Order: sequence, then structure tokens, then C-alpha cells
Amino acid sequence: MANYMLLSQNLVYNGSFEQYSICPDTPGQLNRASNWFSANWGGGGSSEYYNACDNGPCGVPNNLLGGFQYAHTGNAYVGTGCYENISEYREYIEGALITPLVSGLSYCVSFYVSLSEYSTFGINTLGVYFTNDSLITNSSLAYIVTTQVTNNLMNIITDKENWINISGSFTAVGGERFLTIGNFKRNSETDTIRLLQNTNGYAYYLIDDVAVYPCDAPKFIANAGGDKTICLGGSVNIGMQQYEEYQYKWYSLNGTLLDTTSYITVTPTTTTSYVLWVKDFKYDVTTDTVTVFVDENCGESPVVFIPNIFSPNLDGNNDVLYVRSEHIKELNFRIYNRWGEKVFESQNPNEGWDGNFKSQPCSPDVYVYHATIVFEDGTKTSRKGNVTLGR
Repeated sequence: MANYMLLSQNLVYNGSFEQYSICPDTPGQLNRASNWFSANWGGGGSSEYYNACDNGPCGVPNNLLGGFQYAHTGNAYVGTGCYENISEYREYIEGALITPLVSGLSYCVSFYVSLSEYSTFGINTLGVYFTNDSLITNSSLAYIVTTQVTNNLMNIITDKENWINISGSFTAVGGERFLTIGNFKRNSETDTIRLLQNTNGYAYYLIDDVAVYPCDAPKFIANAGGDKTICLGGSVNIGMQQYEEYQYKWYSLNGTLLDTTSYITVTPTTTTSYVLWVKDFKYDVTTDTVTVFVDENCGESPVVFIPNIFSPNLDGNNDVLYVRSEHIKELNFRIYNRWGEKVFESQNPNEGWDGNFKSQPCSPDVYVYHATIVFEDGTKTSRKGNVTLGR
């Protein structure tokens, strides 16, 4: 197993909302998600925490206010009210960073949103605001600031089926320890699209997979390695180096989960393909496939054929003594007469003994051969025997 490599990592603890203190069971329990709380309402309600651990109003994929939506990754997400057309009512979710931001360093920000099934409006002003101190307040009205990262104002987010990525970058002033997500604009500054014909309406967004990281942090995609070939009954390691905060899963081609490590050892009995799934610290998912070919014949010495009789009488039939085999890389072939005198030697697999010695025909007799062979896969073999020369 490869050693862990510590990277410049996601600075948002529990950015995917998977960790929790108590399973949510009613709306307004954002603070049950570890590290998260409502910036307004005194840090308690009213934003929601949704998790598949609940079979009631705060479950995933079905819940009371969000409707039907699977998590972008994992089993959990949160929901928050970002707009009402008859008031400046707002909700904000806030969390602490693992370490304060460094002055002058460029940070990248990414999170995913999906408009709730019951929302009347879609809006264009979702943003992230970084502060040295918490924004906790008892007010339920819009908090008007200039956010460091904001959704593209030309893009009003109305998608209720898919997760939409909001991302951007900024240069830290230094010391920022909290991030808050929501709509920091007045209604008059918020562009909307009406989706339902309610007299009074709102925009309520589900949020998942929040990441903040130095923009120069190294990023690694799934790399299952090159295809392998093994002998039947053999094993091989496949995979990639393991990195902290990355998640790994191995699947068969039919979708069966095989393991959750970066490297696995496989022993297929037939040629098999494996899929490596990797989720990085930004919650981006990549996959790669590797095929392990199984050679049922490898590991066995190739067949070597050396005749035990030949007749160099120039009749075109069995006139030359060759060493015959597939995949010969190196050869040393020697012939000795009954007195131990070497009468032939060759290192060329395509060159055989024509029955002559010093350009003169050898007499019919029994001769001894020695053959040393190296094959293309590096294996070696030796052969020794007798051959009868007939005229």
C-alpha cells in the first residue's frame, strides 16, 4: 500500500454534510450537521439538514421542503431559504474553516446547488462570504455585503433535477475563519424567474459539497494504471497512490462494488476489466478502467523441437537440423561427434547444421547436441540429446 501524501486540502470541515451529531427529524436542524449552523436565528434554525438516516421529513431523497433529490455525493445535504417576493427574508448557512486563510493567497471555492421542487422562483445571486468572525445574528432579513464569490449573474438557477456547480476564486485578505452561503442582495438587486404561479413565493435551494482550497493545490484524477497480463492462477496489484481526503472505490463492469481502497489485489480466472472510482477533496469524481488479461498458457515452457534423425542428402527433405520453437530471443546450438569434437555451432535460430564439418560431409553416425535457449519473456531452457545423421 502506498504511503499517504498530505495535500493542500479542502479547508471546509464536513463540506459534504455527511457527519452529524444527531440524525435530523424535523425542519430547522442545520446545527445537527457537524460544523454547520444558521448565521441568522441566533445560530439555531431555520435552515434544514437532510440525511438518509431519517425516514421522515428530513430524509434523502424525499424530504418535506426540498421534495425529491438525491445527494450530489454521499447521503446528505442542506436546504436554505434564499428569497421571498413579499419580504427581504433570508436564511444563511455558516461553517468554520479548518485553518484561517493566508493573506495574499488565491483560494478556489466550489459548491453545488439544486432548486427545491416546491420553489416558486429561481434566482441569480447565490454567493459565499468569508469573514474573520461569525455572522450570527437574530435577524431574519437580508444581510447586505459584497461576497467574494457569487453565482454568474447571467445565470438564474432554475434546475430542480440536477446539481449545478457554483465556483470562483478570490485573494484572501488574511485571517478569514468562517464562510457563509446565501443571497446577500436585496430583492431589488435579485433577478428572478417565476416557475410556479403562487401569489406569494420563495426560492429555496439545496446545497451540497462545499469546498475551499488553495488554487494551486495539486489535483489527481483516477488512474488505474496500464493493462496487465498474468498467468492463470496468478495475482496482480492494480490502482494508484493513495491521497488524503480522496475516496476510492473499485467496481466490476457490471457495477458490483469490490473494494474501497486505492490499490487492490486481483486474481481473475478469465480476462477481466475493473473500474476505479475516485472522489477528490473538491468532490469531483473521475473514473478509469484497467483490464487484466489472463494467459492460460504462460508460465509453461514453449515447446522446443529438435529432430533425433536427419538426412543431409540434398533431396530437399530433412536436409538441415534446426532447433524449432516460438519466441526464441537467443540461441546457442552445438553438435559434437562421438570423440567430443565440436563439428557445428550457431547462435542464429534460422541457421541449422547441414551435416558438414570444415566443408566436408560428416559420416553417418550418432552425434550429440547441446542447445541453450532464451525466450522473449526472459525464460531460459536447455536441451541435450542424440541425433542420427543418415545419408
